[in-house]
Amino acid sequence: MRVQSWLIACLVLASCHDTPNLVASVNDIGTVPNPPTASARDVGFSVRMGDRSVWVFGDTLFSEPAADGFQWRSSTWSWTEVGRLGPFTDALGSDGKSLQLLPHTADELAFNVEHRSEPRRHTPWPQALVSNGERAVVFYTNMVTGPDGPWDFKSTSGSVATWDNADKPAERIEPALFSDQEPDWGAAAVLVNGDIFVYACQGGLTKPCKLARVPFDAATDRAAYRFYDGESWSVDWHDAEAIFDGAPLFSVHHSAYLDRFVAIYMEPGGNQMRLRTASAPEGPWSEATGFGDGMKPDDGAFDYALIAHPELARDDGAVEILSYTRPSGFLRQETRLVELRWR
Repeated sequence: MRVQSWLIACLVLASCHDTPNLVASVNDIGTVPNPPTASARDVGFSVRMGDRSVWVFGDTLFSEPAADGFQWRSSTWSWTEVGRLGPFTDALGSDGKSLQLLPHTADELAFNVEHRSEPRRHTPWPQALVSNGERAVVFYTNMVTGPDGPWDFKSTSGSVATWDNADKPAERIEPALFSDQEPDWGAAAVLVNGDIFVYACQGGLTKPCKLARVPFDAATDRAAYRFYDGESWSVDWHDAEAIFDGAPLFSVHHSAYLDRFVAIYMEPGGNQMRLRTASAPEGPWSEATGFGDGMKPDDGAFDYALIAHPELARDDGAVEILSYTRPSGFLRQETRLVELRWR
């Protein structure tokens, strides 16, 4: 009744700027196992594809080289059954190492081979993805990484990949849809009535989030994208206005239990789990509410990429599964799992 009363009040006021305590409990429930010989893997967006909950990860590091001589992949994937949290199946090559979800172009591969010893890379990093239940659209950024530590990287462009078969890699759309002048669309994404709403959150510690919209079936057409200016949708991305502060990687989904859109993210540079709610993907969004803390990471690091997995929700959406990346040592990461129960 408490949630219902709050929702009625929100409808009457046409906005909700304060979020009541919606969370009854938050519990750590373990990890998603890393693939064989992988010491680290990050991010972990997921969607439903057929009867699978398919998870997409970013940089995946191996303790020993794969058959191609590399000890990394920049995008990998695993899956479990919808409604079941494991066991997970990893997409592996004949060498037992994770496959690359977003295949490198010939130029990228040549650069990576030439500069392997430095190491420098030209590689796509996956971001959020959406699915219509069978096919998925994966947003990604084209990255240049260098040898000077974990922060030596920059985005040079962004695009999408189409994914029709969860047993095989996706197909990248190149040349890229988005230039290096645009924000990195794909921090979060949600599919609503045939339209993809995709967020970009960059800038300082607050990570102000902007919003774009495109029909699912036109996601590969740059001209089909529209950008939210705070009141309406513009053809010019320069008109996009920040609608809330979020994180570089997070999730937005519609909670059937709350009948609200929920943005869930990890405090940038910290370990507090936060949420916001809204009646629509463009808002107005509530103020951020902390509802727990991630497990303490390795010294000098922070947890990130707190993501909800609504295809694994239980009890009519009253119980949800979240995940986040926890650095656990030098070149070591784990994907921790959290069970959230709404009031």
